[in-house]
Amino acid sequence: MMSSTLALGEAPAPSVHWGSVAFPDQYTTLTTGLTLDRFTPTDGTGTKFDSTVDQTIGLNLITLSWTRHWDEWVQGFSTNLTAGISPTANQPSEFFQNEVIHHLRHLPPVPTTRPRHDTDAMVDGSVTQWLDLDRPKTFFLGGGFSLGTLYQELFLRTGLRRFQVLPSLYDGAWGSVSFRGSIMARYSRLFNGAVLHAAKPSSTIFQPALAIGQYPGGGNVPTWEVEVAVSWDSGIFVNGVGQSRKEFFWSLAITGGPVRFETWNDSLDDISTADFGPTYGASLTIDIFRLMD
Repeated sequence: MMSSTLALGEAPAPSVHWGSVAFPDQYTTLTTGLTLDRFTPTDGTGTKFDSTVDQTIGLNLITLSWTRHWDEWVQGFSTNLTAGISPTANQPSEFFQNEVIHHLRHLPPVPTTRPRHDTDAMVDGSVTQWLDLDRPKTFFLGGGFSLGTLYQELFLRTGLRRFQVLPSLYDGAWGSVSFRGSIMARYSRLFNGAVLHAAKPSSTIFQPALAIGQYPGGGNVPTWEVEVAVSWDSGIFVNGVGQSRKEFFWSLAITGGPVRFETWNDSLDDISTADFGPTYGASLTIDIFRLMD
């Protein structure tokens, strides 16, 4: 029997500004895992990224994310609490950046600059209201916060999650295979932290996504799913004169049962030749509720 949970969990800060999928969870989840986020102030050709952050930051966030839908108390409302703690260091993110991603794409390795060695932590919370469109819990509207050593943030977000964009490719006893589309707009007020001393005062994110998956009963909970998202972020980094650093990102997420893998990168500007931006990341999570079922 298909569980009413799936291996998602909301993205911890700063992954949402690094390009990860940032939609709220449509169903109750309890996920844990490892999230890697890496920032480097130069690219593989030695070109400096024009920002006030001048050191390499390799975040190794051990995360726990709990989303609860309170339909038995308040119909259509959900809450999320995500916490992450990181022994910040140069590895293992340098290995994945240079020996895996840049090696496979035949790009020069990215140099390390005064890597940060410390313990960082972030706590994220949100409240979301869901409304029904083509199926239950498709339109969402809500807001939340991020607090920690990296930066502080208050945000509002709205959009559509997993609305069916084409007729089902297959309908049968074992499930329905279809394409699902998502779109989100998010506005944030940002405040400095111990890591980002000059965060941009505000940020806007626009993120569309397209997924294909198997959805039992034509619902929103996938048995398996492959999702591709692109993001435009007005930036949380600023240069020496206070100008924001706008970025484009792509993300690929693969869900199978309780396990979800996602990777994101800022190479969308010129994915065929070079990686001009400073960030990339990846996460591997598992849904504890799904395992219990």
